Amino acid sequence: MAYHPDCLLCKIIANKEPGKKVWENEAFVAIENKYPKAPIHVLVMPKDHIEKSDTMYGATPAFWNDFMAAIAAVIAHYGLDKTGYKFVNNGAGYNHFTHEHMHVLGGSEEEPAGVT
Repeated sequence: MAYHPDCLLCKIIANKEPGKKVWENEAFVAIENKYPKAPIHVLVMPKDHIEKSDTMYGATPAFWNDFMAAIAAVIAHYGLDKTGYKFVNNGAGYNHFTHEHMHVLGGSEEEPAGVT
């Protein structure tokens, strides 16, 4: 596993920092968001440290198919595929971590974190 020693998400994945893992497969993991914006708010991320800038600008062309399959599995895990969900990818100045990750939100009657 590619590990970045200064990355909090890498430390959580490696069990060196606390974080509640709620789903995982060989390549991806989902953890509860420490500051949720919805009743269900998880972060889905690769276990390897992959930079957001690499995924967005083509350095990892096969990444998105596998990542989207993991996100879909997390959505189904929570039953959000039947009740509603939102997934969000922050980038540039909006993200707090450069380790690629996607927010999955749901579990409320209203659209979580505002209408898009």
